[in-house]
Amino acid sequence: MSLDIEHIIVHSLFCDEQGEPRLALREQELATGPAVNRLMGELHHVYNTKAGKVFGYFNEEDQDGFRDLVRRVEDQSLTFAAFSHLAAERLLAELKRLGMDEQGVLLFVRYRWLGADYLLIALLDNKDSVTVTDKLEVSQASYLDLGRMQLAARLDLTELQSRPESRRYFSFIKGRAGRKVSDFFLNFLSCVEGMDPKAQSQGLLKAVDEYCQARQLSPEEKQESKALVSRYCREQLKEGEELELRELSAELGTDDDLDFYQFVSEEYQLEERFPVDRSALKGLTKYVGSGGGLTISFEQALLGERIQYDAETDTLVIRGTPPNLKAQLRGRE
Repeated sequence: MSLDIEHIIVHSLFCDEQGEPRLALREQELATGPAVNRLMGELHHVYNTKAGKVFGYFNEEDQDGFRDLVRRVEDQSLTFAAFSHLAAERLLAELKRLGMDEQGVLLFVRYRWLGADYLLIALLDNKDSVTVTDKLEVSQASYLDLGRMQLAARLDLTELQSRPESRRYFSFIKGRAGRKVSDFFLNFLSCVEGMDPKAQSQGLLKAVDEYCQARQLSPEEKQESKALVSRYCREQLKEGEELELRELSAELGTDDDLDFYQFVSEEYQLEERFPVDRSALKGLTKYVGSGGGLTISFEQALLGERIQYDAETDTLVIRGTPPNLKAQLRGRE
């Protein structure tokens, strides 16, 4: 699916000889063309499929910060280039305030995809490498390492306009060095965390389990339903799409008295749509646990067959160990 780039500009964030953060600002927007289109296509795909994104919304107490800049560029009282300059200066001030030395290519882009308008801000690493030229000479080259993008945020301008009360029109990727890095980016954006996809995914797992119990499914039917939910979620992740509760309910099929959408609407606080947390999916089809130097993971269908659990003695009996584990154990005899 194609995306339409409306405005795009890049700046450079670097450190001077004294280690102080500095900005090199580009005055004019980039002209769209094959290179820019390819960059944005890859960046959009990487961002959509990046795991661990968190959602948020504007801090109502900060009306004069980044939110005001967005208002001004949207009502065209600021050009996109001027908007990016003021936003970049705001980011630089936040870095100086915290004594941080983040560097890279600072990108601002407004684009349209699937009928919605987005504003994407990303700090990209510029990496050095080597290449072989047409004359078969080895030469140094630089490239943007999009796959390792760690600091990026996207504002859904369409949702902000149509549903300003929403707590999820911002999405962002958490920083690579803990809370300090991600917090400075949130402060720069005047953003606070809202919906937590991990909590939503864990709530989904609980809902699926209790829905199967409410329908009094047999163990085999329960496993089939959970496997279906797992397949649906993984397909959405693969496509960079969000889970849709109504769509998932249709996949599960309907019951004469109760369908899944009705069930979660009455009992659970799940969003109509949300991105699935990949790590939570294991709980649909596997039992997983670790502690005290021991990690165990196995398919739920094996419990009661190859694997037995005695609650009184807290003992797990496994019949038929995996070949690679068996080889390691025998190697110590």
